[in-house]
Amino acid sequence: MDILTLLLIFLIFFAIFLFVTANKKQNIKAPAVKKEELIQDYKNQMKELLSKYENDKQLQTQEKIKLLKKINHDLSMNLFFEKEEATKLLKELSTLK
Repeated sequence: MDILTLLLIFLIFFAIFLFVTANKKQNIKAPAVKKEELIQDYKNQMKELLSKYENDKQLQTQEKIKLLKKINHDLSMNLFFEKEEATKLLKELSTLK
């Protein structure tokens, strides 16, 4: 009877464990989706910066350079982007008006 009780307790804990781990669904995005979100976020940042400093072109240029340097650093550390892709994106961002 003692072994049967231990087995029953073990099965109950095992069922609880399976229930808890089955309910932990992770929302993992595909790399292409993450990449597109990052690109769109960088474009939005650049557009916000350009609209914020549209009256002062010199300050706009300085802030644009700062943002491009920050984005370049972020992209160099990001595993999703190859060097060529990062360069292409930076060129695209630098030509936004």
